Amino acid sequence: MGNSAKLISLLMVVLSTLVFAFQNRANGFRSDDCLTTTLTWHSPVSPDSCNLMTYVFDDSVCNDGCSTKIGRMGNFFPIADYTTGVIKSLDMCFSSYNGSTAQSCIVYFYKVDQTTIFGQSAPFINTGAPWPAGTWVNVPCPDIPYTGPFYAMVDYTSAELMPWKNFFDEDGVTSFPEYPWGLGYVEQNGTWGLVGIVFSYGEKVTFLQHVNVCENDAVGIKELSPGSISFYPNPASDVLNIVSTNDIRIIDVLNYIGQTIYRTNDVDLKITKLDVSSFNAGEYFVKITTMSGIETTKVTVIH
Repeated sequence: MGNSAKLISLLMVVLSTLVFAFQNRANGFRSDDCLTTTLTWHSPVSPDSCNLMTYVFDDSVCNDGCSTKIGRMGNFFPIADYTTGVIKSLDMCFSSYNGSTAQSCIVYFYKVDQTTIFGQSAPFINTGAPWPAGTWVNVPCPDIPYTGPFYAMVDYTSAELMPWKNFFDEDGVTSFPEYPWGLGYVEQNGTWGLVGIVFSYGEKVTFLQHVNVCENDAVGIKELSPGSISFYPNPASDVLNIVSTNDIRIIDVLNYIGQTIYRTNDVDLKITKLDVSSFNAGEYFVKITTMSGIETTKVTVIH
């Protein structure tokens, strides 16, 4: 091959290389990416600052128990909407009776829509001492993040289909404002219902199910000094007057278990009134948010 032919061949190779590089660069690809890029996996971690606490909505004494061959059973945890953290573990009580046996179960966590599952526990054995005694079982969870209220439902569906299973202990005595049927729920084939109604108990049912959490500390919100906001009269029967040194942005009313039962974020006044005539008699926490911070005060409603 002559020098001219060799030169033309070399130019063609160089040109082809440049075209390939240009096309791939236009597609966002660099030929050396695979050689220089290092991928690092950062596993999820618990919040650096949190409050270790346990959500308990019963008296820890078993009054009865029930289980189902097909379905999931558990409690609704009506915590405040703005509460966040990670679920660390659960403590649940089970009992056995006659020929009942233990099974391998899982707890699934649902959002309030009763459809979205946002986490699950590790498998565990629902061991139980003979009734009326019971066995508390600690169930670990892989640091499941949560925000606001949720359901914790024990799955019996995947358990061995035995004639009798160890049953989930329940408290049928402790009462809850706004929850006359208790906090116990059952889910069967996508249909949800209160345990007391589904099983025709005609009484409140709350399972002995305690959720251990790492609850996040509130950040970026300043607590106002006591007295920055005035509430009167307290006790109140019809109207609660609220007077603040700064414009009020948000008013939240929480019941004693931390559930938000009323909220308004359209105030923008230093003086306003809160109608409490429709609230049940009892104690509430009124949280006022202003541009300068927040203040929470216990208020008693009487009728």
